[in-house]
Amino acid sequence: MRRLLRRRAITMVAAIISFAAIPAAGIVTASPAQASTGFLCNGNGNNHYCADTLDLSYGTHLFLTIPASGADFNKVDQHFTCCGGHEVYQLKFVQDTARCVGVAAGSTAVTVRECSGGNSTNTNWAEFPQSGGGVQWFNNPTNQWLASDNHLGHGLFVTFGCTGCFLNWFDI
Repeated sequence: MRRLLRRRAITMVAAIISFAAIPAAGIVTASPAQASTGFLCNGNGNNHYCADTLDLSYGTHLFLTIPASGADFNKVDQHFTCCGGHEVYQLKFVQDTARCVGVAAGSTAVTVRECSGGNSTNTNWAEFPQSGGGVQWFNNPTNQWLASDNHLGHGLFVTFGCTGCFLNWFDI
């Protein structure tokens, strides 16, 4: 009986070692692409305020808070381009990846939106890298740019273009 138990124990240990050695042998399973994580902060102006929200309820507005204290976002590739070949992403909240930065229909206010709709929920953003660093985010469903006035506590909005607003974002 002891001999049988010893053989089974040896067989189980050998199986565990074999499975643990598979990645070392170059046989690995595919994993989903990782998204970059970070804050969404103004790249222009003196303050570099960051995007935040009071809660993740759908329709809650995003506003500016002090640097590095805003919400964390995942920049998730949507695997298509628009607007002259610029890659399209969703800016998903780390705390709840079913919720994204988006724009309510018929509005310019940037709010928490459902991610699964993509273009229909105005949550797809084309990334326009800037030569001096940072990016500009273009909401391709509404054909407008993500902007702020760089004042603490003020809401984010989308615009076709403006004077005195900030369009350059960084750290995501």
